[in-house]
Amino acid sequence: RRVFGYYSLGELHSLIVRRTLGTIKDTRVNQKISDRYFIQNACTAVCSTYSSFKRKALSVMATGTGKTRFAISLVDILKRNDWVKSVLFLADRTELVNQAKKDFIKYLPNETICAISEVNKDQRDFAANIILSTYPTMLNLLDTGEKKFGIGRFDLIIIDECHRSCYNKYQAIFHYFDSLVLGLTATPKDQEGQEDTYSLFGLEVGHPT
Repeated sequence: RRVFGYYSLGELHSLIVRRTLGTIKDTRVNQKISDRYFIQNACTAVCSTYSSFKRKALSVMATGTGKTRFAISLVDILKRNDWVKSVLFLADRTELVNQAKKDFIKYLPNETICAISEVNKDQRDFAANIILSTYPTMLNLLDTGEKKFGIGRFDLIIIDECHRSCYNKYQAIFHYFDSLVLGLTATPKDQEGQEDTYSLFGLEVGHPT
């Protein structure tokens, strides 16, 4: 796959280490995060996809069924298996970013977590293990001459409401970062032959991960 630029020495080392890990063996969901059976099924399916050397996965879940809780469960599994250290969570509104931050802090209390937005520039922790951001904020950081993040900075990018957020100019974010990608949506675009949500994740229309 064509990448945007060069890895740093540290990013290369992490990449080489991950290549030796093999498949994701322990896919059990922490019951304190979620005890819903379909969350377990979703996590198992996504882990199987990543273990099969596929970079992208798409989860279609109805509104109110716990997309954020599912994402946190998956992060916990991938960290437990040493597949992931750094995570980027993207949403299209500051309110969604702040709500997701509260959930990550609640269910992953041992992780360093930072929501970077235009309103808290003095409190940004760019070294945090889990970074949450809106699309415009992240794109602005990548457009500057001195980029805050290398292409291998994140091991996993989670795209909230991906049916309306990963098109047009915001695709530059996913072209820049070289990482696993997880899309979350309740209403995927499914107009076959056009730029639908499924094709962006390399899937057949109507068949999410």
